[in-house]
Formats: sequence, structure tokens, C-alpha cells
Amino acid sequence: MKHDFIDKYSTLDSSVHRLDPRTKVLFSLLFLVIVTSVASIPSLAIYLLFALVLVIISKVPIHFFIEKIMLITPLAFLFSAFIYISYLIEHSRSFSISMFSIHYSVLDTIVPIVMKIYISVLIVTLLVSSTRFNDLLWALRKLKFPSIVTTLSKLVYTYIFLFIDEMHRTMRAYRSRTPIRRISRIKAYGSITAGILTRSMNRSEYIYKAMMSRGFSGEFPECRINRFKSLDIIALFLFLAIIILEKFISWKM
Repeated sequence: MKHDFIDKYSTLDSSVHRLDPRTKVLFSLLFLVIVTSVASIPSLAIYLLFALVLVIISKVPIHFFIEKIMLITPLAFLFSAFIYISYLIEHSRSFSISMFSIHYSVLDTIVPIVMKIYISVLIVTLLVSSTRFNDLLWALRKLKFPSIVTTLSKLVYTYIFLFIDEMHRTMRAYRSRTPIRRISRIKAYGSITAGILTRSMNRSEYIYKAMMSRGFSGEFPECRINRFKSLDIIALFLFLAIIILEKFISWKM
């Protein structure tokens, strides 16, 4: 079966891909915290530009990020609009057209929120697309995240594809037996769904028993050794330089 893995671009070769997974996870978390704490548009523009530069350096196709941005855009504007309206209602005695005055600038409320969402989506997408999923979980374990979180994430990520496999197999079998007639009854939908779930659960049980017979104890073995390199030190200084630049511009303004 052909699957759309979230880390399908993790095999590319770029400076971002060669960073240690722990470095990427730490930088991403710090970057998100800093971005959410910034309110000025010029500062957010600096971080947005930095995120775009990282996207270009990573060599991940641009359309991959555009798809994620387009997917989140309606929710971003809807969320921003709700916050803006609640801000207007909170600072007005009654709901009227006069609330939408120049005193409640859209530029100072909606735009920063949308920029923060876009930056966060770019950084998270860059993290998961430039790091193998197993390496990402390994980095989280090394950073003392609860082992139950990483183990369950790995199992869920694996079993999702089992469910997709069974769904494709069932639908292919249905189409091969009914080349003309299509599903038209709710009962047929229910039978197909029940069959997919049952076969997925049985297959998952077989895989779990196979893992236990091979000595699985709740922890996945490390496939390769990751070490900090000089590139990680350079990335650290570059990250600090961007933060200092943003603080300097904010202070000047």
C-alpha cells in the first residue's frame, strides 16, 4: 500500500536534516514559546522570515508547506475573528456598529494572531518533515518526556497504517465484486465498516504478539546513534542571534 507518511521528506540531505533530533526539538519548542510571547508585528515578521529561510534551506518542497498553510488558514482567520469580536464586546457597553471603530484596530489584533499561527505551522511542519518519526520519538525520550507518551505515539502511528491498509483492501474487494453497482444503503456501509475494524484489530493483535515474542518490553530499540555536531553549535548561535536582533529592533521601536 502507498501511504502518505508525515516524515516522507526526512530522507533529504540538507543542513536542517543533519541537525541532531534533540537540537531540532528543543529549538522548535523554544521558537514556539518565543513566538507566542511576542505581540508586535515587526518582531513577528522577523521570526516569519527566519522560518521561511529554514524552509528554503531544508529543501522540502514548498508546496508541502503551502498545503498545510491553506489547510489552517480558514481556522486561523475564524479563530482571530472570534478573539477580535470578543475584544470589541469586552471594551464596549453595547454591541453596535460603532464598536468597529479605528480604536479597535484589526491590524493590532487579527494580524498578529494569524502570523503566530502561520509561523507555528511552518515550524512544526518543518520539524516533522525533516526528522524521521523514530528519531523524533528518540529525541523526546532523551529530553525526559514520559516513555508512555512516546511508546503510545509509535504504536498509534504504526496501527493507523494497518487500519488504512485494511480499508483499501476492503474497498478494492468491494469494487472487484460490484464493478457497476455502488454502495447505496446504510446497512452496507455498516457491514463494511465493521469488517474493516474487526480485521484491523485482529491484525494489530497479531503484530503485538509478534513484538512480545521478540522481547518487546515497552521501549523501542535505538536504530542509530545521534550525536551533537559542530552544526548544532552553529545553529545555536544563529538562533541566539535572531533573538537578539528581534529584541534590538523592538527596543529601537
